Parts: sequence; structure tokens; C-alpha cells
Amino acid sequence: MEPPKIWRERREKYLALGVLCHDCKKKNFPITQRCPDCTSGNIEEVKLAQTGKILYFTRVSQTAKEMMFYAPYIVALIELDDRIRVTGQITDTKFEDLTEGMKVRMVFRTLSKNGEEGLIGYGFKFVHI
Repeated sequence: MEPPKIWRERREKYLALGVLCHDCKKKNFPITQRCPDCTSGNIEEVKLAQTGKILYFTRVSQTAKEMMFYAPYIVALIELDDRIRVTGQITDTKFEDLTEGMKVRMVFRTLSKNGEEGLIGYGFKFVHI
């Protein structure tokens, strides 16, 4: 991930932020300028729920160079307790131990490392609770 993209996305990834629309009352992720459901601009940034459940998961073996440090790793579609769906890496759990519906908690961890430039990307991952 190039430095400008990391810089642009730092708040929503580091703080796990989404938006709440005051007109239709729906939460969305990632942060947008307008509500993707009703197009209202009457929105505010809100912190996402920190816990949720695994809907689907898979193991990733082939990946980008900056992610090879972690391969193979597990990626899942998570439904947070506030009904927002996000994708995220599952960490500190073996693939064989995962099940759909398993409760998880958001944690802040290293996402990628770029050896040539020394750039480290941070964000949220999930652990079993």
C-alpha cells in the first residue's frame, strides 16, 4: 500500500470509524461524505462496534509481496454487533478451530510490512473471544 493511501485511510483504520446517517438512522463503513443508503449529507463519524461474529472465512496462501510475511493467513467477513459488515484478518487462532458464527473482538495490529521502504501499515484484525 503506497504511503498516500495509508495516510488517507489512517483515521478509519486506526480508530475503526464509520458514519451514522441522522436521516435514515443507518450506520455504514467505510467513512463517506454522503449516506450510501439515502444520499443524505446529514452524517457523523461514529466508532464501530468492537465485537462481532464470523460469517464466512477462508485461508489466503498467495498474496501481495508486503503481505507474504503473514502467509498463509485467514480472512473473514465479520458482522459487527452494530450490524456493520467488514472484512478482516483473523489472528491468534488456527484455521481448524474457526467456525461460522464464532464471536470475535477487534484488535489493533500490523497489517503489512514493506521491506524496501520500511513502511508498516497498521489497522484492525480480529481474535476469537
